[in-house]
Amino acid sequence: MKMRHSVSRHSRTVRLVEPFALGAIFMAAFAASPAFAYLDPGTGSMLLQLMLGGLAGAMVIGKLYLRRATDFFRGFSRRRRPE
Repeated sequence: MKMRHSVSRHSRTVRLVEPFALGAIFMAAFAASPAFAYLDPGTGSMLLQLMLGGLAGAMVIGKLYLRRATDFFRGFSRRRRPE
């Protein structure tokens, strides 16, 4: 008995729609008109605060993992005292 591999209707539709979707995205990205906008000082301070907060968070996470690692390796060096 031969098994036939059939392509589902959904996969055929996806293959047909995909090039059109990519083309639409490409056209929308390059056909946009220029935006005459500016960044006010509040935006710059918000970005600075975001970067400093991310740096502080990364330092706290690093400290926690460093402490876990040192506690783990210190456990090997400690010997249990007989009770």
